[in-house]
Amino acid sequence: MRAVPIAIALAATIACHPGPDGTGPVTTRPTRFEVALHPAAGVAGTQVVNFAVPLPAGLLADPDRIQVSHRGVQLASARVPLATYRDGTLRAVQLQVELFLDGAPLEVEVGTPGGLERTAVPVADTLVGPTQTPRVWATLPADWLAASGGFGPLTPWAAVRGTPLDAWIGLCDYARWGTDAFVAGMDQREVWLFDRVTAMYRGYAVTGDLGPLTSAYREAAIYRAGLTGVGADTRIGVPTAADDLKYHYTQGLALHYLVTGDTRYREAAEQVALRAHALWPTPGYRGDDRFWTERHAGFALLAYEHAARVSDDQAATFAAWADEAVAAYLAHQDEFPANGAEPDARCFAHTAAAHDEPFGYVGCSPWMSAILADGLAAYADRVGGLRADRAVTALIKLGRMIARHGRDATGKPYYWLGVERAGEVDEFDEHWGEAAYLVALAWSLDGRRDPALRAAADALVAGLRAHGTVGPLRSFAWQCRSAVATPAYLR
Repeated sequence: MRAVPIAIALAATIACHPGPDGTGPVTTRPTRFEVALHPAAGVAGTQVVNFAVPLPAGLLADPDRIQVSHRGVQLASARVPLATYRDGTLRAVQLQVELFLDGAPLEVEVGTPGGLERTAVPVADTLVGPTQTPRVWATLPADWLAASGGFGPLTPWAAVRGTPLDAWIGLCDYARWGTDAFVAGMDQREVWLFDRVTAMYRGYAVTGDLGPLTSAYREAAIYRAGLTGVGADTRIGVPTAADDLKYHYTQGLALHYLVTGDTRYREAAEQVALRAHALWPTPGYRGDDRFWTERHAGFALLAYEHAARVSDDQAATFAAWADEAVAAYLAHQDEFPANGAEPDARCFAHTAAAHDEPFGYVGCSPWMSAILADGLAAYADRVGGLRADRAVTALIKLGRMIARHGRDATGKPYYWLGVERAGEVDEFDEHWGEAAYLVALAWSLDGRRDPALRAAADALVAGLRAHGTVGPLRSFAWQCRSAVATPAYLR
């Protein structure tokens, strides 16, 4: 049976994406909202405020149809388009205004002629201090941020608080695991794992709070500041990780560009993607013990996808690499003989030795598969059409595999899922969320019609709510990066 196109599934989930022909539902959110302003310490008087508005696909094609006001008075504004969807509508628009800070918020109206224009100044001119953070922070409401789709499918935490879907609210403590905790251990490469910038930007999107936005901003700046070289010679500043693909992230850099309009981060995303391809030039799995993990496959695809979304001059290159990677991953899922006997339930199986694990048999990593699922979902959403359908079908098969075979007799998800045999139970309680995410994603993309998938997703979310814990700092990043999208798929 033909899978539901991902754009339609996401429209049903959060009502913000168009159908595959670029038409259909756009957003149920109001097009007018307030932006709270938070001056940095010692900043007062008249200031230039810089921020960007993420937009759902299909909503706006003309950046001049955004108006900014203060206390009901329209302000002259710079309105800079940052990137587009496949239908040509805008992903985000950078805004700059100048005003006297008096504690009142800005009012933004999307779809209303912007009126008077001003010339944008470099974003760097609006920053202050050794951490180069905004002189004036601007926070958008979570309702708008989550519904925009700019951070992936998300639901505001306020909408699920007190329901069975609020499991991540207690788990993802953005203050406890924020930048101060990161900086204290950043000389150890493990604390950089799983793209903390993306995790923090998603935290901002579901809360609308200044705290996770501050952490995302600061850590994006730290990551970019560590980059040296260009193209395939680009090197990241993560200690001892210059040749390790799993530390090469473009998603957080791209999100920072789409939240700020700072073109330095767009260029940084391009350079990291070029380096990622040099490190992962042959994406397919050959069926032997050659190193291959879902984490590496996923971060390579995410590197190409998010660089392609924001690139001003190399998008075609990154898109071609994404096509090659997806073709290899889908062939692996369908053709590797040890992947399982059920044609509609298959993971991305490989030998334990290829994963650098001692288990001695073929299997897959459910929790690392969440990263590859992120990449496949982003790819499907970007390309549309038959290529998207094939990626969606792969995601549904993956979710069914987790739902049917990815838990032990108590319902706890496996750390390593054996193919046609029992797997290795997670010693801790740090992987409920990724399994829930994969099953919820499959249920939504399959048209929300498979009760077994829904029941499995609900059981995994309940397990997370009852037992989920965060261990080391990197545990926060992997648990609060992908799986926070789960409520959006299940609501």
